[in-house]
Amino acid sequence: MIKLKDSAISLVGVMAGQVTFFACVTFLGRQYGPSPLGHFNALLAIGTLAGTLLAMRYELACVSDNAAMSFDALVHALAVASVTTIVGATAVVLWGHYAYWNVCLFALAYFIQTIVGHYFNSLRQYALIALSRVLVNPVFAAYLAFAQHLHGGFDVFSWYAILNAVAAVCFLSGVFLHGAKRGYLRRPRLEFFREHVRYAKFILPSTLCSSVLLYALSIAIPAWYSTEQAGYFAAAYRFGFFPVSLIGQSIGGVFRRDAIQAVSESQQTSALKYVFAFYARWLLVIASCYAIFGSLLFGSVINIVFGGKWDGAVAFFYIMLPLFVLQTMYVPLSQIFLVTRKQFLDFSIQLGLAASLLSTLFLVHLFKMPVQKAVADFSMVASAGSLVAIILVVRAAGFEINPANIFGLQSGMRGERGAIRLHLPGAVSEEKNQ
Repeated sequence: MIKLKDSAISLVGVMAGQVTFFACVTFLGRQYGPSPLGHFNALLAIGTLAGTLLAMRYELACVSDNAAMSFDALVHALAVASVTTIVGATAVVLWGHYAYWNVCLFALAYFIQTIVGHYFNSLRQYALIALSRVLVNPVFAAYLAFAQHLHGGFDVFSWYAILNAVAAVCFLSGVFLHGAKRGYLRRPRLEFFREHVRYAKFILPSTLCSSVLLYALSIAIPAWYSTEQAGYFAAAYRFGFFPVSLIGQSIGGVFRRDAIQAVSESQQTSALKYVFAFYARWLLVIASCYAIFGSLLFGSVINIVFGGKWDGAVAFFYIMLPLFVLQTMYVPLSQIFLVTRKQFLDFSIQLGLAASLLSTLFLVHLFKMPVQKAVADFSMVASAGSLVAIILVVRAAGFEINPANIFGLQSGMRGERGAIRLHLPGAVSEEKNQ
Protein backbone atom coordinates (compact mmCIF):
# COMPACT_ATOMS: atom_id res chain seq x y z
CA MET A 1 0.00 0.00 0.00
CA ILE A 2 2.73 2.47 1.01
CA LYS A 3 5.25 2.69 -1.83
CA LEU A 4 8.46 4.35 -0.74
CA LYS A 5 9.80 4.35 -4.30
CA ASP A 6 6.92 6.57 -5.44
CA SER A 7 7.51 8.92 -2.52
CA ALA A 8 11.22 9.08 -3.31
CA ILE A 9 10.69 9.90 -6.99
CA SER A 10 8.10 12.52 -6.17
CA LEU A 11 10.32 14.01 -3.47
CA VAL A 12 13.30 14.24 -5.83
CA GLY A 13 11.15 15.92 -8.47
CA VAL A 14 9.78 18.54 -6.11
CA MET A 15 13.23 19.10 -4.60
CA ALA A 16 14.77 19.63 -8.03
CA GLY A 17 12.00 22.05 -8.96
CA GLN A 18 12.44 23.99 -5.73
CA VAL A 19 16.22 24.07 -6.01
CA THR A 20 16.09 25.42 -9.55
CA PHE A 21 13.49 27.98 -8.47
CA PHE A 22 15.85 29.01 -5.67
CA ALA A 23 18.47 29.55 -8.34
CA CYS A 24 16.06 31.92 -10.06
CA VAL A 25 15.36 33.76 -6.81
CA THR A 26 19.10 33.91 -6.11
CA PHE A 27 19.98 35.40 -9.50
CA LEU A 28 17.18 37.92 -9.30
CA GLY A 29 17.91 38.98 -5.73
CA ARG A 30 21.71 38.94 -5.89
CA GLN A 31 22.09 40.76 -9.20
CA TYR A 32 19.17 43.18 -9.08
CA GLY A 33 18.44 43.68 -5.39
CA PRO A 34 15.42 43.19 -3.15
CA SER A 35 12.99 45.52 -4.97
CA PRO A 36 12.76 43.54 -8.25
CA LEU A 37 12.52 40.33 -6.23
CA GLY A 38 9.71 41.75 -4.12
CA HIS A 39 7.78 42.87 -7.20
CA PHE A 40 8.27 39.51 -8.90
CA ASN A 41 7.11 37.68 -5.78
CA ALA A 42 3.94 39.79 -5.56
CA LEU A 43 3.00 39.04 -9.18
CA LEU A 44 3.81 35.37 -8.65
CA ALA A 45 1.52 35.27 -5.61
CA ILE A 46 -1.37 36.87 -7.51
CA GLY A 47 -0.90 34.56 -10.50
CA THR A 48 -0.66 31.43 -8.37
CA LEU A 49 -3.79 32.36 -6.43
CA ALA A 50 -5.71 33.07 -9.63
CA GLY A 51 -4.53 29.79 -11.16
CA THR A 52 -5.69 27.88 -8.10
CA LEU A 53 -9.19 29.36 -8.36
CA LEU A 54 -9.69 29.20 -12.15
CA ALA A 55 -11.81 26.02 -12.18
CA MET A 56 -13.56 26.70 -8.85
CA ARG A 57 -11.68 23.67 -7.48
CA TYR A 58 -13.39 21.17 -9.80
CA GLU A 59 -9.89 20.09 -10.82
CA LEU A 60 -9.70 18.17 -7.54
CA ALA A 61 -11.98 15.60 -9.15
CA CYS A 62 -8.87 14.66 -11.16
CA VAL A 63 -7.47 13.17 -7.95
CA SER A 64 -8.33 9.53 -8.58
CA ASP A 65 -6.65 6.16 -8.82
CA ASN A 66 -8.60 5.59 -12.05
CA ALA A 67 -6.97 7.17 -15.11
CA ALA A 68 -10.18 7.33 -17.17
CA MET A 69 -12.03 9.18 -14.41
CA SER A 70 -9.07 11.49 -13.86
CA PHE A 71 -8.97 12.36 -17.57
CA ASP A 72 -12.72 13.00 -17.67
CA ALA A 73 -12.39 15.38 -14.72
CA LEU A 74 -9.44 17.07 -16.43
CA VAL A 75 -11.54 17.85 -19.51
CA HIS A 76 -14.36 19.33 -17.44
CA ALA A 77 -12.04 21.37 -15.23
CA LEU A 78 -10.19 22.70 -18.26
CA ALA A 79 -13.49 23.83 -19.79
CA VAL A 80 -14.37 25.79 -16.66
CA ALA A 81 -10.89 27.31 -16.43
CA SER A 82 -10.96 28.38 -20.08
CA VAL A 83 -14.23 30.27 -19.58
CA THR A 84 -12.96 31.85 -16.37
CA THR A 85 -9.73 32.94 -18.05
CA ILE A 86 -11.60 34.58 -20.91
CA VAL A 87 -13.85 36.46 -18.49
CA GLY A 88 -10.89 37.52 -16.35
CA ALA A 89 -8.78 38.66 -19.30
CA THR A 90 -11.71 40.66 -20.67
CA ALA A 91 -12.15 42.37 -17.30
CA VAL A 92 -8.43 43.25 -17.20
CA VAL A 93 -8.67 44.82 -20.66
CA LEU A 94 -11.86 46.75 -19.86
CA TRP A 95 -10.31 48.15 -16.68
CA GLY A 96 -7.24 49.26 -18.61
CA HIS A 97 -4.73 47.10 -16.72
CA TYR A 98 -3.08 45.80 -19.88
CA ALA A 99 0.23 45.25 -18.10
CA TYR A 100 -1.27 42.35 -16.16
CA TRP A 101 -1.55 40.10 -19.21
CA ASN A 102 1.39 38.13 -17.88
CA VAL A 103 -0.45 37.37 -14.64
CA CYS A 104 -3.42 36.01 -16.63
CA LEU A 105 -1.10 33.90 -18.77
CA PHE A 106 0.77 32.52 -15.78
CA ALA A 107 -2.48 31.71 -13.95
CA LEU A 108 -3.73 29.57 -16.84
CA ALA A 109 -0.34 27.88 -17.27
CA TYR A 110 -0.15 27.13 -13.54
CA PHE A 111 -3.63 25.61 -13.61
CA ILE A 112 -2.84 23.41 -16.62
CA GLN A 113 0.32 22.12 -14.97
CA THR A 114 -1.72 21.28 -11.87
CA ILE A 115 -4.33 19.17 -13.67
CA VAL A 116 -1.68 17.50 -15.79
CA GLY A 117 0.11 16.53 -12.58
CA HIS A 118 -3.10 15.02 -11.18
CA TYR A 119 -3.52 12.93 -14.33
CA PHE A 120 0.09 11.73 -14.22
CA ASN A 121 -0.49 10.82 -10.58
CA SER A 122 -3.42 8.58 -11.58
CA LEU A 123 -1.06 6.83 -14.01
CA ARG A 124 1.63 6.47 -11.31
CA GLN A 125 3.96 8.41 -13.63
CA TYR A 126 5.89 10.20 -10.93
CA ALA A 127 8.89 10.78 -13.18
CA LEU A 128 6.70 12.82 -15.54
CA ILE A 129 5.37 14.81 -12.60
CA ALA A 130 8.95 15.51 -11.58
CA LEU A 131 9.85 16.58 -15.12
CA SER A 132 6.91 18.97 -15.34
CA ARG A 133 8.04 20.66 -12.13
CA VAL A 134 11.69 20.94 -13.10
CA LEU A 135 11.55 21.84 -16.78
CA VAL A 136 10.82 25.59 -16.65
CA ASN A 137 13.04 26.79 -13.84
CA PRO A 138 16.48 25.93 -15.30
CA VAL A 139 15.61 27.78 -18.51
CA PHE A 140 14.42 30.79 -16.55
CA ALA A 141 17.52 30.68 -14.35
CA ALA A 142 19.70 30.67 -17.46
CA TYR A 143 17.80 33.70 -18.76
CA LEU A 144 18.37 35.58 -15.51
CA ALA A 145 22.03 34.62 -15.43
CA PHE A 146 22.80 35.83 -18.95
CA ALA A 147 20.27 38.62 -19.50
CA GLN A 148 22.05 41.95 -19.87
CA HIS A 149 19.11 44.30 -19.54
CA LEU A 150 16.11 43.76 -17.28
CA HIS A 151 13.57 46.54 -17.11
CA GLY A 152 11.75 45.83 -13.88
CA GLY A 153 9.70 43.01 -12.44
CA PHE A 154 7.12 42.90 -15.21
CA ASP A 155 9.61 41.95 -17.91
CA VAL A 156 11.14 39.29 -15.69
CA PHE A 157 7.76 37.89 -14.76
CA SER A 158 6.59 38.04 -18.38
CA TRP A 159 9.38 35.70 -19.41
CA TYR A 160 8.53 33.39 -16.54
CA ALA A 161 4.86 33.35 -17.55
CA ILE A 162 5.68 32.64 -21.20
CA LEU A 163 8.01 29.75 -20.33
CA ASN A 164 5.38 28.21 -18.07
CA ALA A 165 2.74 28.58 -20.77
CA VAL A 166 4.90 26.82 -23.36
CA ALA A 167 5.60 23.94 -20.98
CA ALA A 168 1.92 23.69 -20.03
CA VAL A 169 0.79 23.47 -23.67
CA CYS A 170 3.34 20.76 -24.42
CA PHE A 171 2.35 18.59 -21.46
CA LEU A 172 -1.37 19.13 -22.04
CA SER A 173 -0.99 18.08 -25.67
CA GLY A 174 0.72 14.89 -24.55
CA VAL A 175 -2.06 14.18 -22.05
CA PHE A 176 -4.78 14.61 -24.69
CA LEU A 177 -2.93 12.36 -27.11
CA HIS A 178 -2.60 9.72 -24.41
CA GLY A 179 -6.25 10.02 -23.42
CA ALA A 180 -7.47 9.86 -27.00
CA LYS A 181 -5.34 6.79 -27.66
CA ARG A 182 -6.94 5.04 -24.69
CA GLY A 183 -10.45 6.10 -25.63
CA TYR A 184 -10.96 8.48 -22.70
CA LEU A 185 -12.25 11.42 -24.74
CA ARG A 186 -15.86 12.29 -24.01
CA ARG A 187 -18.03 15.35 -24.44
CA PRO A 188 -18.36 17.49 -21.29
CA ARG A 189 -21.61 16.92 -19.43
CA LEU A 190 -23.49 18.96 -16.84
CA GLU A 191 -23.94 15.91 -14.61
CA PHE A 192 -20.24 16.08 -13.77
CA PHE A 193 -20.64 19.43 -12.06
CA ARG A 194 -23.65 18.27 -10.07
CA GLU A 195 -21.81 15.13 -8.97
CA HIS A 196 -18.79 17.09 -7.79
CA VAL A 197 -20.46 20.27 -6.57
CA ARG A 198 -18.93 19.69 -3.13
CA TYR A 199 -15.59 20.95 -4.46
CA ALA A 200 -17.06 24.31 -5.42
CA LYS A 201 -19.34 24.35 -2.40
CA PHE A 202 -16.80 23.59 0.31
CA ILE A 203 -13.24 23.51 -1.02
CA LEU A 204 -13.45 26.73 -3.08
CA PRO A 205 -14.39 28.82 -0.03
CA SER A 206 -11.79 26.91 1.96
CA THR A 207 -9.16 27.74 -0.66
CA LEU A 208 -10.11 31.40 -0.57
CA CYS A 209 -9.66 31.36 3.18
CA SER A 210 -6.36 29.48 3.08
CA SER A 211 -5.04 31.94 0.49
CA VAL A 212 -4.95 34.58 3.22
CA LEU A 213 -2.17 32.65 4.93
CA LEU A 214 -0.31 31.83 1.73
CA TYR A 215 -0.46 35.09 -0.21
CA ALA A 216 -1.64 37.99 1.94
CA LEU A 217 1.76 39.17 3.15
CA SER A 218 3.38 38.78 -0.28
CA ILE A 219 0.76 41.15 -1.69
CA ALA A 220 0.32 43.47 1.30
CA ILE A 221 3.97 44.24 2.10
CA PRO A 222 4.82 45.86 -1.27
CA ALA A 223 1.50 47.73 -1.18
CA TRP A 224 1.76 49.01 2.41
CA TYR A 225 5.51 49.29 2.91
CA SER A 226 7.98 49.03 0.03
CA THR A 227 9.18 46.64 -2.64
CA GLU A 228 12.53 46.51 -0.83
CA GLN A 229 10.91 45.11 2.31
CA ALA A 230 8.86 42.85 0.06
CA GLY A 231 12.12 41.54 -1.38
CA TYR A 232 13.50 40.69 2.05
CA PHE A 233 10.23 38.98 2.90
CA ALA A 234 10.23 37.11 -0.42
CA ALA A 235 13.71 35.71 0.23
CA ALA A 236 12.77 34.57 3.74
CA TYR A 237 9.41 33.17 2.70
CA ARG A 238 10.59 31.37 -0.44
CA PHE A 239 13.52 29.78 1.35
CA GLY A 240 11.64 29.16 4.58
CA PHE A 241 8.59 27.69 2.89
CA PHE A 242 10.75 25.28 0.91
CA PRO A 243 10.24 22.28 3.25
CA VAL A 244 6.49 22.95 3.39
CA SER A 245 6.19 23.00 -0.38
CA LEU A 246 8.60 20.10 -0.74
CA ILE A 247 6.71 17.83 1.63
CA GLY A 248 3.26 19.04 0.65
CA GLN A 249 3.71 18.44 -3.08
CA SER A 250 5.63 15.19 -2.88
CA ILE A 251 4.77 13.21 0.22
CA GLY A 252 1.38 14.89 0.46
CA GLY A 253 0.36 13.68 -2.98
CA VAL A 254 1.49 10.12 -2.34
CA PHE A 255 -0.15 10.11 1.10
CA ARG A 256 -3.43 11.18 -0.49
CA ARG A 257 -3.21 8.38 -3.03
CA ASP A 258 -2.35 5.76 -0.40
CA ALA A 259 -5.18 6.95 1.83
CA ILE A 260 -7.69 6.86 -1.05
CA GLN A 261 -6.53 3.35 -1.90
CA ALA A 262 -6.90 2.27 1.73
CA VAL A 263 -10.49 3.49 1.84
CA SER A 264 -11.28 2.06 -1.60
CA GLU A 265 -10.08 -1.42 -0.72
CA SER A 266 -11.57 -1.62 2.76
CA GLN A 267 -13.95 0.20 5.08
CA GLN A 268 -11.79 -0.87 8.02
CA THR A 269 -10.42 2.03 10.03
CA SER A 270 -7.24 0.04 10.63
CA ALA A 271 -6.15 0.45 7.00
CA LEU A 272 -6.64 4.21 6.92
CA LYS A 273 -5.17 4.67 10.40
CA TYR A 274 -2.09 2.66 9.48
CA VAL A 275 -1.40 4.88 6.47
CA PHE A 276 -2.04 8.07 8.43
CA ALA A 277 0.14 7.03 11.37
CA PHE A 278 3.00 6.00 9.08
CA TYR A 279 3.13 9.40 7.39
CA ALA A 280 2.41 11.39 10.57
CA ARG A 281 5.38 9.87 12.42
CA TRP A 282 7.80 10.68 9.63
CA LEU A 283 6.41 14.17 9.15
CA LEU A 284 6.92 14.86 12.84
CA VAL A 285 10.56 13.81 12.53
CA ILE A 286 11.04 15.98 9.43
CA ALA A 287 9.42 19.01 11.08
CA SER A 288 11.60 18.62 14.17
CA CYS A 289 14.76 18.46 12.06
CA TYR A 290 13.65 21.54 10.16
CA ALA A 291 13.13 23.48 13.39
CA ILE A 292 16.61 22.59 14.64
CA PHE A 293 18.65 23.05 11.48
CA GLY A 294 16.65 26.05 10.29
CA SER A 295 17.30 27.95 13.49
CA LEU A 296 21.01 27.15 13.30
CA LEU A 297 21.84 27.53 9.62
CA PHE A 298 19.44 29.91 7.89
CA GLY A 299 21.39 33.09 8.62
CA SER A 300 24.55 31.60 7.15
CA VAL A 301 22.68 30.36 4.08
CA ILE A 302 21.25 33.82 3.35
CA ASN A 303 24.65 35.48 3.78
CA ILE A 304 26.26 32.99 1.41
CA VAL A 305 23.52 33.18 -1.21
CA PHE A 306 22.67 36.90 -1.18
CA GLY A 307 25.39 38.59 0.82
CA GLY A 308 25.51 40.55 4.05
CA LYS A 309 23.01 43.22 2.96
CA TRP A 310 20.09 40.82 3.31
CA ASP A 311 19.88 40.74 7.11
CA GLY A 312 16.25 41.81 6.80
CA ALA A 313 15.45 38.43 5.28
CA VAL A 314 17.08 36.61 8.21
CA ALA A 315 14.94 38.53 10.70
CA PHE A 316 11.76 37.67 8.80
CA PHE A 317 12.69 33.98 8.71
CA TYR A 318 13.19 33.61 12.45
CA ILE A 319 9.88 35.36 13.07
CA MET A 320 8.06 32.87 10.82
CA LEU A 321 9.98 29.70 11.74
CA PRO A 322 7.29 28.28 14.11
CA LEU A 323 4.70 28.70 11.36
CA PHE A 324 6.91 26.96 8.79
CA VAL A 325 7.49 24.00 11.12
CA LEU A 326 3.79 23.50 11.87
CA GLN A 327 2.80 23.87 8.23
CA THR A 328 5.36 21.22 7.28
CA MET A 329 3.14 18.74 9.10
CA TYR A 330 -0.29 20.20 8.44
CA VAL A 331 -0.16 20.69 4.66
CA PRO A 332 0.37 17.02 3.68
CA LEU A 333 -1.78 15.59 6.48
CA SER A 334 -4.70 17.88 5.60
CA GLN A 335 -5.30 15.64 2.57
CA ILE A 336 -7.26 13.48 5.02
CA PHE A 337 -10.16 15.92 4.73
CA LEU A 338 -10.44 15.17 1.02
CA VAL A 339 -10.10 11.42 1.53
CA THR A 340 -12.76 11.21 4.25
CA ARG A 341 -14.97 13.83 2.58
CA LYS A 342 -14.86 16.12 5.59
CA GLN A 343 -14.61 19.22 3.46
CA PHE A 344 -16.87 21.22 5.75
CA LEU A 345 -14.50 20.69 8.66
CA ASP A 346 -11.62 21.81 6.46
CA PHE A 347 -13.60 24.87 5.45
CA SER A 348 -14.43 25.68 9.08
CA ILE A 349 -10.74 25.54 10.00
CA GLN A 350 -9.71 27.75 7.11
CA LEU A 351 -12.56 30.20 7.70
CA GLY A 352 -11.62 30.67 11.34
CA LEU A 353 -7.95 31.11 10.48
CA ALA A 354 -8.69 33.52 7.63
CA ALA A 355 -10.95 35.65 9.82
CA SER A 356 -8.24 35.83 12.48
CA LEU A 357 -5.52 36.72 9.97
CA LEU A 358 -7.61 39.33 8.18
CA SER A 359 -8.44 40.92 11.52
CA THR A 360 -4.73 40.95 12.33
CA LEU A 361 -3.89 42.59 9.01
CA PHE A 362 -6.64 45.17 9.52
CA LEU A 363 -5.23 46.14 12.92
CA VAL A 364 -1.69 46.17 11.55
CA HIS A 365 -2.69 48.56 8.79
CA LEU A 366 -4.92 50.65 11.05
CA PHE A 367 -2.20 51.27 13.61
CA LYS A 368 0.56 51.52 10.97
CA MET A 369 2.77 48.97 12.67
CA PRO A 370 6.37 48.45 11.49
CA VAL A 371 6.80 45.71 8.96
CA GLN A 372 8.59 43.27 11.30
CA LYS A 373 5.91 43.75 13.96
CA ALA A 374 3.24 43.13 11.33
CA VAL A 375 4.88 39.89 10.19
CA ALA A 376 5.39 38.76 13.81
CA ASP A 377 1.73 39.27 14.72
CA PHE A 378 0.58 37.57 11.53
CA SER A 379 2.89 34.60 12.13
CA MET A 380 1.85 34.20 15.77
CA VAL A 381 -1.86 34.04 14.88
CA ALA A 382 -1.18 31.68 11.97
CA SER A 383 0.94 29.37 14.13
CA ALA A 384 -1.77 29.09 16.77
CA GLY A 385 -4.34 28.31 14.08
CA SER A 386 -2.07 25.71 12.48
CA LEU A 387 -1.61 23.91 15.80
CA VAL A 388 -5.38 23.68 16.28
CA ALA A 389 -5.74 22.46 12.69
CA ILE A 390 -3.21 19.65 13.23
CA ILE A 391 -5.18 18.43 16.24
CA LEU A 392 -8.37 18.36 14.18
CA VAL A 393 -6.61 16.52 11.35
CA VAL A 394 -5.53 13.78 13.74
CA ARG A 395 -9.08 13.44 15.01
CA ALA A 396 -10.47 13.39 11.46
CA ALA A 397 -8.26 10.37 10.76
CA GLY A 398 -9.99 8.51 13.60
CA PHE A 399 -7.38 8.94 16.33
CA GLU A 400 -7.87 10.30 19.80
CA ILE A 401 -5.30 12.92 20.77
CA ASN A 402 -2.87 10.47 22.30
CA PRO A 403 0.87 10.41 21.47
CA ALA A 404 0.80 6.61 21.57
CA ASN A 405 -1.43 6.57 18.52
CA ILE A 406 1.03 8.65 16.51
CA PHE A 407 4.41 7.26 17.56
CA GLY A 408 3.31 3.64 17.73
CA LEU A 409 0.46 1.60 16.30
CA GLN A 410 -1.81 -0.37 18.53
CA SER A 411 -1.78 -4.11 18.04
CA GLY A 412 -5.09 -4.12 16.22
CA MET A 413 -3.79 -1.70 13.57
CA ARG A 414 -0.54 -3.23 12.45
CA GLY A 415 -1.78 -4.92 9.33
CA GLU A 416 -3.39 -3.34 6.33
CA ARG A 417 -6.55 -5.26 7.21
CA GLY A 418 -6.82 -5.34 10.99
CA ALA A 419 -9.53 -6.87 13.13
CA ILE A 420 -11.31 -3.60 13.88
CA ARG A 421 -14.04 -2.77 11.37
CA LEU A 422 -15.96 0.50 11.33
CA HIS A 423 -17.97 2.12 8.57
CA LEU A 424 -16.71 5.62 7.75
CA PRO A 425 -19.80 7.48 6.48
CA GLY A 426 -17.85 10.13 4.64
CA ALA A 427 -14.95 8.00 3.49
CA VAL A 428 -15.68 6.40 0.18
CA SER A 429 -13.47 5.40 -2.67
CA GLU A 430 -12.58 8.02 -5.20
CA GLU A 431 -13.91 5.75 -7.90
CA LYS A 432 -17.37 5.86 -6.37
CA ASN A 433 -17.23 9.62 -6.19
CA GLN A 434 -16.57 10.20 -9.85
